[in-house]
Amino acid sequence: MSQPQNTQVNWPEYRLIEVENTLGAKALRPGNQRAALADATKKADRAVNKLSVQFPAWMQGESDRLSNIRLEMAQNGYTAERLDQLFTCAHDIKGQASTYGYPVAGIIGKLLADLIENAPAGIKIPLAVIDQHVDTIRAIIRQDLKGDGNAQTNNIIEGLRVLDHTTLKKLHANAPTLAAAE
Repeated sequence: MSQPQNTQVNWPEYRLIEVENTLGAKALRPGNQRAALADATKKADRAVNKLSVQFPAWMQGESDRLSNIRLEMAQNGYTAERLDQLFTCAHDIKGQASTYGYPVAGIIGKLLADLIENAPAGIKIPLAVIDQHVDTIRAIIRQDLKGDGNAQTNNIIEGLRVLDHTTLKKLHANAPTLAAAE
């Protein structure tokens, strides 16, 4: 057996950049944990309050995005890609709306996302049903209806739930079975 040759690896030159570690100043220290937690909470609340003036504009942007996708579907055809975009937007609204102060819009976004997710593959949800969800979200944002809602919004939510249930029932009844699809 031959002995391995000594090979020397030439590494390119490098420069070591030392960065000051500031994590220690940000970490909680032993001692009064309640005071540290209260201070951290106050800082977080101040940061959210600074951002909160932008919440209505962000929700309006999401509402516009949802409306544009729906309009694109109505004008240029119902495609799987557009339905996926609609689902993503509705899902985003579901996740963001409560944080931004519009929990009712979040509930309706969830209803729309669930409707899309539970519809049979390849079967089109009627645009009139999609319109009900989109128009309701847009109205909530446009009218700046923040908070948990009232009797009227609760009735609207319940009406959309009934509409979704009925729609899904009809879509599943009209969906081709495996035997019919073969």
